[in-house]
Amino acid sequence: MITSTTLHHEHAGRGKLTVIRGCMFAGKTAMLIERLRAAEAAGRRVVAVKHALDARYASDCLATHDSRRFPARAVDAPEALVPLADGVDVVGVDEAQFFGVGLVEVVERLRRCGCDVVVAGIDHDAWGQDFPPLPLLARVADEDVVRTVPCTRCGRPARFSERVTPVVGEDLVGGPGDYRPRCAACFQPLPAPGPTYEG
Repeated sequence: MITSTTLHHEHAGRGKLTVIRGCMFAGKTAMLIERLRAAEAAGRRVVAVKHALDARYASDCLATHDSRRFPARAVDAPEALVPLADGVDVVGVDEAQFFGVGLVEVVERLRRCGCDVVVAGIDHDAWGQDFPPLPLLARVADEDVVRTVPCTRCGRPARFSERVTPVVGEDLVGGPGDYRPRCAACFQPLPAPGPTYEG
């Protein structure tokens, strides 16, 4: 299921922000890739960026769980997006939750320069808390797309990602063997306390 809200507050010369958010396995990266391919087909200059932490499938491309790919640059800080966006019309950012709240300021800077930005990521952590920066970006987005997938317990729309394998250290990156999509009623958060986020 996809819920999309478009806000009409664009300014002349200001880039558009699209946020694609939801739980794991809801097709966020697939939708991001579709948007970037459509922009390329329209003759627009595109760059895709992912966080260096996400090396589950490939370090040099956006990758979906069902093996779709799109060339991408891996970076470890929001500020690294700025030089990559030079001369570009559309910037795609995947796994935005790994970039933290600093991504919000960078995205706004790119929009002021006229870049369209498409950001995809998880908006609730494994404790069920809001996972910055997605909720923050959603508040200022021109288009906010909330994606769901059926809960693997009851089939209702899932908005949470439940960790089903032990957490080793601070590494919460995982795939189909580590997480399950859950609705609010079925979701079992990791034991408290959860992390505290800035911003």
